[in-house]
Amino acid sequence: MGTPYSAILTLMVTAGVINVIMGIYVFFYRSKQSMSKTFIAFTLLSAVYVFGSTLELSANSLTEIKLWIKLEYLGMPYLPPLNLLLVMYFLGMDRVLKRPLRIIMFIVPAITTLLVLTNDKHKLYYRAIELKQGASFLKTDLVAGPWYIFAGGYTFGCMIGGVVLLLLYWNRMKSSYRLQHIVMLVALVMPLAGDFLYLGNLTPEGIDPIPAIMAVTSSLYMWALAGRGMLNVVPIARENLFESMSDSVLVLDLENRLVDFNPAAAQMMPELSTQNVGRRIDELWQQYTDEPLTNLVNDPQAEREVIWTIGDQSYHYSVRSSVVRKNGGQEVGKLLILIDISEQVELQKKLHALAFYDGLTGIYNRNHFLHLSEELIAQHVASGGNFSVVLFDIDYFKKINDSYGHDVGDQALQHVVSLCRRLLRDVDVFARYGGEEFVIALPGMTLKEAGRFAERIRTEIEAHPMPVATSGSGSGSAGASQQAITITASFGAAAGESHAAFEVKQLLKQADHALYDAKRAGRNRVCLAGKAEVYSR
Repeated sequence: MGTPYSAILTLMVTAGVINVIMGIYVFFYRSKQSMSKTFIAFTLLSAVYVFGSTLELSANSLTEIKLWIKLEYLGMPYLPPLNLLLVMYFLGMDRVLKRPLRIIMFIVPAITTLLVLTNDKHKLYYRAIELKQGASFLKTDLVAGPWYIFAGGYTFGCMIGGVVLLLLYWNRMKSSYRLQHIVMLVALVMPLAGDFLYLGNLTPEGIDPIPAIMAVTSSLYMWALAGRGMLNVVPIARENLFESMSDSVLVLDLENRLVDFNPAAAQMMPELSTQNVGRRIDELWQQYTDEPLTNLVNDPQAEREVIWTIGDQSYHYSVRSSVVRKNGGQEVGKLLILIDISEQVELQKKLHALAFYDGLTGIYNRNHFLHLSEELIAQHVASGGNFSVVLFDIDYFKKINDSYGHDVGDQALQHVVSLCRRLLRDVDVFARYGGEEFVIALPGMTLKEAGRFAERIRTEIEAHPMPVATSGSGSGSAGASQQAITITASFGAAAGESHAAFEVKQLLKQADHALYDAKRAGRNRVCLAGKAEVYSR
């Protein structure tokens, strides 16, 4: 168009195009942005202002210039309050942004637009619009009217107010939002500086630098919007509570991009950093747990337990997912709260062990043995299988306790259990029946098979004396020596008949009689219920 400022015009057109693209992007993804309406209005009105300025700079007559100035003022007066609104949303000041206040903020811009469109009738905004003499291209001298000065003060007030708020919140802003914070600060300071230069006639040929500056600020906004999730969820208004929470908190947008996290979350995910803000964290999440992130965020209000692995350590977390909504109820993100329940899980395991296992030997206790045996009997009776039980106790156990102490007696119980485990099958049920007495359920075995099995256990116990350390004394000195204690046990075996109805307590009573027979016969032997057959050394 004959102007030597083609580079400036290119920058201005670029700024306009970027703003249009941002407006369209946020419009189509408006459900995923927390301040979408404000941002759409800001970008589209910025585009109107920039394109109007571009046309004004390339105009060929005063009439065209006046026309394009009117177009500029359909967008420009609204940008400062919109920018201030964006800052306040970003800083979490939604509570003060009631509808009446938002309406009041745009009264001055609306009056400005009206006065510019009708300026020829009253001259309240521009006293005169005249062609500038000596300019290298078509340019106007604008003589300010009373409302121009008032509107300019309002514009500077909004922009300076935004800068002041951002500076006041600088130390309160979490480091993960520092880049977004800087972007908003730069996007206010640069146009503010440009305005001062323009009003002081310090720009080349008196050109308004703001549209060209917006090529830079709009690019920054585009980067922050698309790459850093700047507008997803408000980061302030939760600083003290959020930062001090012992539970881990992750804030995600609707695309599972990280919006915010607290220090507790950084501890449970050591690789989590501010670099992850604005990015999907699915891959990072999978480094610590096999539970897919989508299963959690797609099931709000649900609570799931996940195993969390950090290095060689495993933890248990209860994960709760909830929806983050705007004041109007619009969904803008997801909140994940991870509560460390490792201690509770370990306590539950201990309680489970106490309920089913013997605390000293680690094998089943009497109650759980009875429960499991009843189930096994029902299965084998139904299938016509055999079922036997063996009851045995350690011979002269009281003598071991009296001679060596109860701690050695405990070792004797553990010693016997370890020997028995060598011979047990996977299907066998082994339990401590009480004191020094043990019981084994033997699914599939006949009475004679159970007797031979008990004999192998008896032989194993007798063949492996238990080594114990005993203290001794010499001339003025004390020492320790090893001693082996021979342990024996007496056994009673009983079996249920195929297809016959019987109960485990019935078999235990028969096995107990057989055990008594073994003791009465001299101990260290196996007796079968209802049989004269005896296994002994």
